Amino acid sequence: MQPLPSGTVTFVWTDIEGSTARWEADAAMMREVMAVHDEIIGETVAAHGGLIVKHLGDGCWSVFTSASSALDAAAEILRRMQNDPWPHGDRLDLRIGLHTGAVEPTDGDYFGPVPNRGARIVDLANGNQIVCSTATAGLLPDIPIRNEGPHELRGIGVEEIHIVLDPRYHSDDRPLREAAVPSNLPRTRTSFLGRSSDAADAITFLGEQHSIVTLVGPGGIGKTRLSAEVGATLQRERNARVHFCDLAAVADPEAIADSVAAAIGARRQPGMDLIDSIHDYLAGREVLLILDNCEHVLDTVRTLVDRLQGIETLSLLATSREALRAAGEQLLVVSPLPAETIGSDLFVQRVRERDPRFELTPADIDDVRRLVQRLDGIPLAIELASSWANVMSPAAMLERLGNDAQLLVDDRRGTRHGRLRDTIAWSYDLLTPAQAALFERLSVFSGGCSLETIEAVCSGDPTVPTEEVPSLLMALVDKSMVVSSQDGQHRRFSMLETLRGFAWERLESSGSGPEFLRRHADHFLDVATVQNERLFTRAESDAWRVLDLEWANLRAALDVFESEGARREGADLVVALAWFASFSMRFELFGWSEELLATPGIESDPAHVDLCGAAALGAYFRVDPRATDLAEAGLASDPTDPRGFCHIALAAVLLNNLHAADASEGLTSAWLATDPTDNGSRLWAHAFRTFHLCLNGRPADAAIHAATTAAIAADTGSPTAAGIAAWADGQVMSFEGLDRAIQTWTDGLEWTRSLPSEHLVEHLLRGLILNFAVERDDLRVALTGCRDALQRAVDDHYVAGTSHLFGVTAIALCRAGDADTGALLVGSMIDNGHLPRPNARRALETTLQTSDLDAHLATGRGLSVTRAANIAIAALDTAIATVSDTDPSAPHSSVS
Repeated sequence: MQPLPSGTVTFVWTDIEGSTARWEADAAMMREVMAVHDEIIGETVAAHGGLIVKHLGDGCWSVFTSASSALDAAAEILRRMQNDPWPHGDRLDLRIGLHTGAVEPTDGDYFGPVPNRGARIVDLANGNQIVCSTATAGLLPDIPIRNEGPHELRGIGVEEIHIVLDPRYHSDDRPLREAAVPSNLPRTRTSFLGRSSDAADAITFLGEQHSIVTLVGPGGIGKTRLSAEVGATLQRERNARVHFCDLAAVADPEAIADSVAAAIGARRQPGMDLIDSIHDYLAGREVLLILDNCEHVLDTVRTLVDRLQGIETLSLLATSREALRAAGEQLLVVSPLPAETIGSDLFVQRVRERDPRFELTPADIDDVRRLVQRLDGIPLAIELASSWANVMSPAAMLERLGNDAQLLVDDRRGTRHGRLRDTIAWSYDLLTPAQAALFERLSVFSGGCSLETIEAVCSGDPTVPTEEVPSLLMALVDKSMVVSSQDGQHRRFSMLETLRGFAWERLESSGSGPEFLRRHADHFLDVATVQNERLFTRAESDAWRVLDLEWANLRAALDVFESEGARREGADLVVALAWFASFSMRFELFGWSEELLATPGIESDPAHVDLCGAAALGAYFRVDPRATDLAEAGLASDPTDPRGFCHIALAAVLLNNLHAADASEGLTSAWLATDPTDNGSRLWAHAFRTFHLCLNGRPADAAIHAATTAAIAADTGSPTAAGIAAWADGQVMSFEGLDRAIQTWTDGLEWTRSLPSEHLVEHLLRGLILNFAVERDDLRVALTGCRDALQRAVDDHYVAGTSHLFGVTAIALCRAGDADTGALLVGSMIDNGHLPRPNARRALETTLQTSDLDAHLATGRGLSVTRAANIAIAALDTAIATVSDTDPSAPHSSVS
């Protein structure tokens, strides 16, 4: 066998649409057809210089040393599939996916982020479609390609997907198999029963210019489930962008805006409070924002909603036990389920989910209806009752409910809420002491938790022995007191908010609340510390997964430390999360840094330098001029800056914002002189030194530091380190040739994309690719690249990254004849603390009269970064269309 190629290669995955049904229908015929399938693929791959890596079920995985050869083979395979004679005429519909990246074969196979991503891409295609990643699309300049936008790749993240419209085969025109707009809707674990008309009413109200619709009803009535169904329907049928924000665990009203911003991906903008920043992010986007469980923070939510209602493209769906009383609010009362029909059906269905053989006897039917009536038709109460059907009959449940009704009715919330409380209390009273204790202790978690976490926080005493936690937990799941869900390969446990609230009341009344809150906080400080140590290692992807899953618990832990005045622990938590927050662009953490810096006596704390650096990073990301002051304050307290946060913030300001060569020379030299030992600081110290030397025309010196970043990346095996190393290495390569540099940066994108969510370094790499690509002659590629990069930065609400793109976008627009918009962008850029590089200013000065230039710069200074970016995207769309109209043969490609 020929050895598998290494370096930059293009993979081709094939799969058969509907193969399972074909095998079930006629296995003998399918074996005959598959022989023809294998022959076509084997001959075609070999004819175009490729190698088959392996056969995968009914598909095949092959590799090519060039993207064009890979596409030639894919197009020929589909052409033959569509036109060659087939046994019995039973033609196969093949879907094909292409992806390009840098790999090294190991033991005759490929491993890592490149093949993992490519295998997910083919899953999005329909039969008779060839789809490809952005990395491959950029290498196919002469082929018509249609960008289908961002799609979720299971377990990996989001990728721009393109359909190849090659005339050599007939491409199916169906939309891709997964929704183009990812959402964070909660996964539903049960069927949607009895609420179809309510869902239709909510969708109708939202479509009738009611900008805020509130689903009102008592706890447990099914408001959350209904809101998720409305969101899923709008996403499925109208391709709507849906954001779901659960406010149940937000105890502090001041944190409501933080929770909403985190749910939608908004970041604080310069000169704006967080609500204005949320408004800035949402303006112009067709979005449904779901605010779940609003009743305990009504005043704050009402203020938020009132300030967002001016966004014409925004629809708001809230759930609450009472009206928000917001302007223009449309109420939709969620009623109980009727006992004679849906309510009884729900009871039976839930019992059958536990025991498929369960059947109602004629004697049971009336008892079930009476039971549902006794429970006021509340779905949660019905589910709780159904969980006991294996130990008592409906008649026995009725008798017990009648005798055990507690004086738990909260008259302020009405009898239905009281009835639910009765049912919860009844279920709680039936628990064993150990089950009840575990149920109470689980209330300290936010956003769910793992079995291992529950064992660490909730057990270890005679009441809840650690070895009994799995069986106790499963008993609570079986009784519908706890929800069990699967997240990839990992199981999570959580509580519905009504149950969580009841459990917390019991824990607090027992006097144990503070103890278990502190155990929870201490545990998640340990989690953050351990995962932080895994970031610059081969285990980085798993560390991201853990920190991403536990972010709500980490936020809750900081709240506990702050409420107890535990400054040391709070500082340790923020510092342990700073690298992850930077790379994953969770900029809310840097606000936590500023809160801790305001506590008395912090200046004498050893963590002061790290907190100053973290706050400085946050200020830089928000384009806040305080970044310099915060970083300098940190260095004044400890010039060695152990983790490098202060140096990173200052280097970014000097090299990106001010272009101060002398100052950056001193800073980057002094940083290396501290001989940093932290992997992150050492990596960035050499990377920023490379950046400085390349900007100042010293590639030979820069190459030494680029080689060091590459060595760190190789030693650590970290995807982040590999991305940073590619960022540095490509800058040195650019002095020898742009093609090699752009390919290096494109390969670096693969490493950052291999992590579970968006990555800051991806924006750095895209920015470099774009700046150099714009220098080439292909105007359409330059315009499309600017548009794609700006849209990605706007979607991530990454203010600094968006502003940095304005200079290169201005150059592209000048070349397309729209210098007016280019000048406006530069004005916004300057007003937000970034100086354009000389080539951008020269492009404007040679195109516009001085008076026109000054006027457009002045207009731009009055625009937020997001507003200016949206204007730029619209202008780029116009320019791209103009170029296409002028030259219909212009390639439909985009720069990565």
